[in-house]
Amino acid sequence: MAASRQSTHSAHDLVSARPLSTDDIATAQARRLRASWLKNHARTVYVLVGLLCAIVAIWQSWRISESNALAEVRRVGAERLTLYASTVDGALDRYRYLPFVLALNPAVKQLVAEGGARGRVNVYLETVNAQAGAAALFVMSANGETLASSNWSEPLSFVGQNYAFRPYFRRAMAGESGEFFAIGVTTGQPGYFMSAPIHGPQGIVGVAVVKVDLDRLQLDWAEGGENVIVRDENGVIFLSSLPAWKYHSLGVLDEAAMAQIRARRQYNNMPIPALPFKRPRLGVPDLVNIDGQNFVEHATALKQAGWTMHYLTPMAPIRDQVVGVVAMVTVSSFLLIVFLLYLRERRERRRARDAADEAKALRVLSRQLQLEIDERKRTEEELRSTQNDLIQAGKLAALGQMSAAIAHELNQPITAIRTFVASGRRLLSLDRKDDLDRNLASVSGLTERMAVITGQLKTFARKSEGRNRPVRLDEPVTAAFALLDGQIKAAGVHVVRHTADAALVVMGDPVRIEQVLINLVSNSLDAMREVEAPVLTIDIRAEGDEAVLTLSDCGHGISPEVQHQLFDPFFTTKEVGEGVGLGLSISYGIVADMGGTIRAHNNPDGAGACFTVRLPVVTEEPSHE
Repeated sequence: MAASRQSTHSAHDLVSARPLSTDDIATAQARRLRASWLKNHARTVYVLVGLLCAIVAIWQSWRISESNALAEVRRVGAERLTLYASTVDGALDRYRYLPFVLALNPAVKQLVAEGGARGRVNVYLETVNAQAGAAALFVMSANGETLASSNWSEPLSFVGQNYAFRPYFRRAMAGESGEFFAIGVTTGQPGYFMSAPIHGPQGIVGVAVVKVDLDRLQLDWAEGGENVIVRDENGVIFLSSLPAWKYHSLGVLDEAAMAQIRARRQYNNMPIPALPFKRPRLGVPDLVNIDGQNFVEHATALKQAGWTMHYLTPMAPIRDQVVGVVAMVTVSSFLLIVFLLYLRERRERRRARDAADEAKALRVLSRQLQLEIDERKRTEEELRSTQNDLIQAGKLAALGQMSAAIAHELNQPITAIRTFVASGRRLLSLDRKDDLDRNLASVSGLTERMAVITGQLKTFARKSEGRNRPVRLDEPVTAAFALLDGQIKAAGVHVVRHTADAALVVMGDPVRIEQVLINLVSNSLDAMREVEAPVLTIDIRAEGDEAVLTLSDCGHGISPEVQHQLFDPFFTTKEVGEGVGLGLSISYGIVADMGGTIRAHNNPDGAGACFTVRLPVVTEEPSHE
């Protein structure tokens, strides 16, 4: 029976399957075309996707490697700039005390104030400088004339030279310490001049000066392969590890700046050409281009007024490093693409071999499957025939249960007919034709009643056609209750009908619906045998696109232990000999075959059971055969 119910479900699925619309067919065709196109152009698609991924990987490697390289360059540049700035400060701080020491020497003061022994001061300055290691030490009078110098014995001695035009002299005469970088007008050698005022009884009487040579710093930077420059407040490079840039300006100097430089004779009237300088907009904010070369620039202000130190990292090595990384990623990407294409071709060849083997195996299997399909069709036909036989057996069993009540229904009109026949003979002998006519009319009514009963029995007993059609739900309901009317009366059951929606049209087989109702009503009558006032309630209503038929009794109800087995074949709670357990199972299969459901549960008030049948509503008019 379980197998027959499965076949019933399958048949219902085939019958109720929705036909394909034009849109469905077009969608399926489009899907097949896409699949065919992808299959034919799979290699091209894979190559294009691989190239796109490779381009993205190359671009990301360029961006990330450049970002990492620039971050490292900026870190190193900041450290180096701090180091070199401290070396400049250290080189100058080493001599910053000397002018003040010279200004305090009594011999120096006497020379400046009274014109003392110049030779002794020259020797003193020469001796001190031999230990200090400065470029030169010298003493100037209040009018700017050099009175004594550590290089007094050299051909280019400062003695007798007047440097009153230098800013460091003017600041010292104003009572402040002076500092100034310039090219010496006497020796032509650049140096950093630091001065201090020499005080006498009547005020400042002279100036003590120390000249510091910074060429050693430039040589150290150059030997280390560094690009370091120091420029003054006018943008003139006066210290540089690149000799070609020395005494050039970053940008064109205006007339005011040039006039100031000439007045102070800072660079000994040398021409100060401008280096080509610009800031390219290449996404690197600290990128500068000097003399046609790109550098990453780090700059900081030094302690000396107007001085700025620049540490320049060439961009070319960074670009070479980035290009190397990108080249490696590019080669790796293309090798990976080639390797993946090789694997795909290898897999396709293996699939082709497997497909050939599968095709061979499928040909063998197809023959076996055809045999199995033929066998299954025969089995399904046998199951369908068995199901129909079981349904017919259920009908005959129901007829057997109804036989006593039907015999009682037929016995009454038969007895009445006998009585009417006897009285008809008497009326005929008395020639009472009018009374005889009424007597015969009564006999005719009784025979019609008997014909209705036997007609319903014939209709119920015949085999179903096995196809569903639109049918009004009230027709099989009325027929089922007419067949069971005798049993209902004999059991003293009061039937309550709520059938406002009984005219609903459902898709089903009227004979099978009638059988389902007879099975359910018979079960309810059996459940209410011991109830004093049995009541059977039938309710038909519409819920959405379904017709819902509910049959409730007031019997003993359904125990929880057996509820899940209620519709299983050959399961029954009746005494032995009273049932075989096929009624509800057959009803379940019939309802499922019509696309509906049947459920059983106890009434909410706890008295009796309730069976609910749901069938799909259709809008077609029922056909009458």
